[in-house]
Amino acid sequence: MSTLQWAVSITQMIVSIMFFVTLGINYMQLRTMAEQLKAMRQSTAAEHVLSLLNFMESEEVRAAQLVVYTTLHRKHFSSWTNNERQAASRLCSSFATAGAILRSDLVPVKPLLEGWAPALRRCHEVLEPFIREMQKAENGGPHYWKGFDWLRSQLDAQELQRPSRIHRVTRRYDTAA
Repeated sequence: MSTLQWAVSITQMIVSIMFFVTLGINYMQLRTMAEQLKAMRQSTAAEHVLSLLNFMESEEVRAAQLVVYTTLHRKHFSSWTNNERQAASRLCSSFATAGAILRSDLVPVKPLLEGWAPALRRCHEVLEPFIREMQKAENGGPHYWKGFDWLRSQLDAQELQRPSRIHRVTRRYDTAA
């Protein structure tokens, strides 16, 4: 082999090595970018959760919830005062908005439902006749406050996925034997 052939071969090897080093660097950059994107998505989801929690914990929503807990549960919705109807409407609207946000998959549903379960269950139970009245065609229509119904259905679905307490206790004794 001549000196020129050796020089060309060495140059080709160096170029090949540099090519693979460049590929490795690009791969590492892509992995870093993917990790940064994942972190940004998690951060954005956390911001959405905090915004939704702030919205649901506002003074107006808490005051409306207090009216439901202390007054409305004892009355038929047809005898509610105008202020009580406004409080019920505000609470239904807030849960419907939260349901729409959660349904869009911007925010994880499960942890929020676990925290809201008692309030959601109780408020939906008390307000359901009012919701059904407002969902009549002559009022708001069947999609009125649909997000609130969706939230309740998600709570029911989540409870169905969880084994019952009796089943867990039975399973514990079965494995002990």
